[in-house]
Amino acid sequence: MIEQIKKFQAFLVELGVARNVLALPAPRMLAIEDHTSDDSSGTTIFSHSVVEPEIVNVSRDLFASGHYNLAVSNAFLALDKLVAERSGLNQSGTTLMDQAFSPAKPKLRWSNRITQSEKDEQRGYHQIYSGSMLGIRNPTTHEFDWVDSPELALELLMLAQHLVRKAKLAVTEQTKPTTA
Repeated sequence: MIEQIKKFQAFLVELGVARNVLALPAPRMLAIEDHTSDDSSGTTIFSHSVVEPEIVNVSRDLFASGHYNLAVSNAFLALDKLVAERSGLNQSGTTLMDQAFSPAKPKLRWSNRITQSEKDEQRGYHQIYSGSMLGIRNPTTHEFDWVDSPELALELLMLAQHLVRKAKLAVTEQTKPTTA
């Protein structure tokens, strides 16, 4: 069967049909473990995926013990603290994020905001940071069991981790970003 497929592909190449597709390297197959059968608590996924110290230090034990809401709440509080430290602002929550990542006058930025893509990045992440404080940190802080499953907790912890990493990459107004 494989030989017939190869002959058919060679025939297509001779005809000039699908040359661009057939010239691509063979797709790579990744071994993806099925975590749902052996890891219903998600602890293996947590230990492989959540690696930023700011998140691990405040969320790992809570997550492992099934306190998903507190694990997520602490992760976003850690994000809040990191942004406050990096920006030098004495605020928290959406107020902090609005000032730190403001598209017009940011304290933390990733570029000089010259091209439209650079401006869009600043504006988009500003909204994500502010929205995550409003839509995730606040409910986990003010409501019991707003996050009640390991799957949802992992999703939100990964978002917090991404935002921590992005905040670490941001430059302050005192430093000059490189144009790439």
